[in-house]
Amino acid sequence: MASQERGGAKKRRPVEEVLPGMLARALDKREDLILTFETDPDSGAERMYAMTGQFVSECMLRKLIGKAESQRDEGSVLLKQRLSKRR
Repeated sequence: MASQERGGAKKRRPVEEVLPGMLARALDKREDLILTFETDPDSGAERMYAMTGQFVSECMLRKLIGKAESQRDEGSVLLKQRLSKRR
């Protein structure tokens, strides 16, 4: 289950329900969508973070692309697609 934090009370919804809407909004607004995972080293508890906004600089993007390309043999996937111009 995912909690979506927006100003007030947290609503618990399955991640599978939340992510499509976040993706659609990020694409519409041309914002970054970051999905990442963390494992607490002490407890082993796992967390997933999903966030949208303006996070990735041009320099950081180049580093991330390079890292993804260097890890293709380990299963990394890089999707690059040209978007149509906005009217």
